[in-house]
Parts: sequence; C-alpha cells; structure tokens
Amino acid sequence: MLPTELCNLVIDHLHDSKPSLLACSLVCRAWIPESRFHLFHEVKLYRDTADSFFQLFESQHATLGSGYIRELDVAQNTVTRHGSLEGDLLDGRAFQGVLTRCPTDVFTHVQKLSVTWVGWWTLTNAEKLSIGHRFKSVTELRLWMVLFETDEELLALIASFPALEVLFLQTIRFRVKDLEEDGPHPKHTLPPNLHTISLNDVSNPCVIRSLIPCPTLRVFKCHYVNFDDFQPALAEEFGRLLLSAGEHFEDFGFTIQAGGLLNNGVDLNACFKLIDFTRIPNLRRIEFWIDDDQYLIPFLRRLTESDCSTPTLETLDVSYLSAYNLDWENLDDILQYPYFHALKEIKTYVKTYFDLQDVVGQEPGWYSKPNDGSQAYIKMGHRITSFVEKLPKCQARGILRPAKEFRFFDSSTWFG
Repeated sequence: MLPTELCNLVIDHLHDSKPSLLACSLVCRAWIPESRFHLFHEVKLYRDTADSFFQLFESQHATLGSGYIRELDVAQNTVTRHGSLEGDLLDGRAFQGVLTRCPTDVFTHVQKLSVTWVGWWTLTNAEKLSIGHRFKSVTELRLWMVLFETDEELLALIASFPALEVLFLQTIRFRVKDLEEDGPHPKHTLPPNLHTISLNDVSNPCVIRSLIPCPTLRVFKCHYVNFDDFQPALAEEFGRLLLSAGEHFEDFGFTIQAGGLLNNGVDLNACFKLIDFTRIPNLRRIEFWIDDDQYLIPFLRRLTESDCSTPTLETLDVSYLSAYNLDWENLDDILQYPYFHALKEIKTYVKTYFDLQDVVGQEPGWYSKPNDGSQAYIKMGHRITSFVEKLPKCQARGILRPAKEFRFFDSSTWFG
C-alpha cells in the first residue's frame, strides 16, 4: 500500500476528471478526503436540480463534511417568462436551500460565491442574516440579475461578507422605482478589504451611490451594452466613488459593447467631464473599449491639467485606437506632456480579416490566424507600420504596443 501522501498526489493529477475522482472516492476511506476536495471544489446549483445536492446532508448516512467547497454558483433560471422578473422566476428556491438545508460549516471555506436570478424579498429575514455566518471566507462575490427592494438591502448584503475583496454586479435592479436620491445613506459600511468593483449593465445611480465611500478601492471596471446607457447621473456617481478611494485608486476600465454606428448622438465626452481624473493622485492604468473617436483627445487633454507632481500613469489601453479617425499629430503632442512621462505602454488592437486563401494547408475547422507570408499576414504588417507612423514621438519612446487581431471571414458562406 502506497503512503497516503503519494496516493493524494496521484488523485491530485486527476482533478479534471470527475469519473476518475468518483472511482477513487470508492476505493477506501483514506482516499475519500482528497477525492472530495476536487469533486466538490466547485459546486453549481440550479433551481430544478439542486435538490439532490441538499439531500447529501439530509440523509442519516450522510458523511459529507466541510472544507471541500471553494467556489459556489447558485442560479435560478437563465431565461425570462414574457419579459417579467416577478413571480416564480425569482423565487430564490436554490439559494434558500443553501441557507436552510445545509449545515453551516459546509460553506466555511467558500472563497468565490455567485448568486443569479433571485428576488431578495423571497428570502426571510433570518435567511438574510445567516448569509454572513455561512460565508465568512468569501473574497469574491458575483451578483447577476438580483432584484432588491432598495439600495440599502444591496449594501447590507455586500457588507455581510467580512473578507470580501472583489465585487461583480451585473443587471442589478430595484423594485422601488423612485429611490430617494437625497435620502439618508444606508447604515452599513463596505468590507475593509474591498479593492475591486466591476459593473455590467448597472444603470441605476443608486447602485454606485450605495458603494460610496470605498476607501480601499484600487480597480474599477464598468461595461455597458449601449451608448445611451451611460448617463450624466451615473458619471457623477462614478466620480464620487473614485475620489472616495483617494491615493489607493489605480485602475479604471470602461467598455461599451455596441458598435460606433449605434452611438445615436451620445456625447461621451460630456459624461467623462463629470469624472475628475485630475484629482486622482495614483492612477496607473486606463482602459477604453469604445468604438467612438470623439471622446479620447478631450479626455487626455484634461489629464494634462492635473496637479499631480509625480507622473504615475503607466498603461493606456485603447482597444479601437488604431481604427480611430483622429488628429494624430495633436494626440502625439498631448502624450508628451509631463502627465504621461511615466507611460510604459500604449496598447491597441490592429484588426485584419483573412479568408480561405490565407489558410491553405491548414486543417479544416475554425481558423485562428492566417499562414505566415499570406496576403492577410502581409496586410497586417502594413497596417501596424501605418499605425506606429502616425505617432512618431510615442514610437521613439518605445511605448507603442499594437497587438495583432486576425478575424476569419469566409465570403463563400455569405455570397454563395
């Protein structure tokens, strides 16, 4: 019989094979803990299938203890019924089971928790209060399509995770349509180590307002589907949130998913004016993924007015930069101002399409890139050269980082 340490190493190598791990767990008692560590490392529970998991703890022969689950994903449904977010769809059944049908210590070591499609009013007060006791080790929380009564309920939930470091909020909504903008602030405070906040499709300013102040914030990312989802009221709250972090804040990212043709006249620059980046003393990274070229030069020009004595910005990542129609000489000059003296890289993607003529000899399938020396490969080289020549001063500093983005396009499937 091999020593337990060696057996555990063998089982560790099978961490991606659930059938093998299940077989190992049936060999002998000594193999059970290591097998279960991998089998239950990540648990996904859905409303209609979670019952079998809860029954593991309700049987008189149950032997599953704590210490295995590190990632827990609790989801309801993935589709709406007739566009409604009410009723059965958000009944919280799976999450209620987590809070009532499992021993408290089962989730002692959960580090990543994801909760999807839950109406917060479906939980009892006792169930809400138990969350903090069950998930004391959670460092990463993801909420998607969770509907609260008020912003105070949202903040109370976030504050119940004492070890929280990373927060993802997507499509958060409130049942109370008209929350008081100037009403009393919620009584709860954010976890003391929260350093990253990522928002996706969050259009209610009250969500951002409930996160202020966040004195430990280092990274803030936001993602919107449409241009007109980003309104001045949101921008004002963004500005207050970032300023509340003071010198801790370092990384800002902003994405609009829609193509530039769908701008519909939205003036992004007017919104960005409401976020005073010149008062952020330790900003190190800015990332824009926006198919619009009107905001960038005014935004960068405002940065040059900063009173920060020591330049800190190291990375400027503008995904669409190479495709923008800009006053390139003006941009090149702006990027030589003292504010940008610490820049180490200006990142962008240079896009080139390729077709079947560029992949001759490759195995049929989905092609990720053309052959070396093909027409598309040569075209990519020309486009990168053309881009760097537009910013000669930046190129002389060696800070331009154009990345190749090849996209396969088979014209025969479109034009017969």
